[in-house]
Amino acid sequence: MTRLRIALCILAVWAMFTATQQSPAADARSELQARFKERLPELDKLRRAGTIGETWDGWVEKVKADLTEAQQKLVDAENADRRELYRMLAEAEKTTPEVVAQRNAQRNYRNGLKGDWFKMKDGQWRQKEQ
Repeated sequence: MTRLRIALCILAVWAMFTATQQSPAADARSELQARFKERLPELDKLRRAGTIGETWDGWVEKVKADLTEAQQKLVDAENADRRELYRMLAEAEKTTPEVVAQRNAQRNYRNGLKGDWFKMKDGQWRQKEQ
């Protein structure tokens, strides 16, 4: 259920952004949103397995074991789309992509499940306890 809340939160932020913005990039935003939604089930499987986690600065990374080529491509695609989303939101909010990414990381931590992995600012991976 919490995974669903994370996805819904991302989609809600996305919806607020797209509702207030009328630009030629609407198709690009729609495609970006569809890619996030499409990747979510596979990313969730990797999260539950402890293979990947969220970083303090808004990215997805491997936790311990090496990723297969397909898994690495999935992570790379997620991070590329996050980079684009952070850029678009930062532009609309008149801030930096780094600020947007860190806010997303904080939200992901709050909404994360017990046992999910999070890379802290000190570079150490920790599992969420509650």
